[in-house]
Amino acid sequence: MADEPEYLQRLRRAQEERGKKEGTGQGGAKATGPQSLQEQETVRWAKQLAAGAELRSIRNLAGARFAVLVRLQSASGVKFLSVDGLPSRAALIERVKPGATVGEELVGAYEVRGGRPVTVSFDLTGQVLLKMGPPRPGANPVDPERMIRKAAAIAAEQAKLKPKGGGPGGKNRGR
Repeated sequence: MADEPEYLQRLRRAQEERGKKEGTGQGGAKATGPQSLQEQETVRWAKQLAAGAELRSIRNLAGARFAVLVRLQSASGVKFLSVDGLPSRAALIERVKPGATVGEELVGAYEVRGGRPVTVSFDLTGQVLLKMGPPRPGANPVDPERMIRKAAAIAAEQAKLKPKGGGPGGKNRGR
């Protein structure tokens, strides 16, 4: 390495720094860095929708509001699937418009933050219509502390409504 030109040494250092910052790896659909629970659920949704086909890439999913699953055709003719994150509803509409991309087939769309699949359709004038589906189970996990507080509040409310005087043989029987 000592006999390398200076520009190659700088290029190598820049690539190493970028690799450390992004957490890159050679793994196909492996995501860079830790994913949030909502992003993990998005990848599960994509794998279910892919029905066993391989997800080759997951791009821009970190912090994305929407995701699309697209089928791409490589130069060799092999088709593969890719998940792309999109920052806004407007970006989603632009991405799914007919003729917006060449060689891509939209398989499905998903709202990352809400955990809901999105049905994409077009009206007679060519407008893109997005219909949000029901949330997937497990897409929006509840914090355990919040769950405990909610359960305690429900128990306190039920205790207020519970009749006084004991159970089946209590004072208030028959009145």
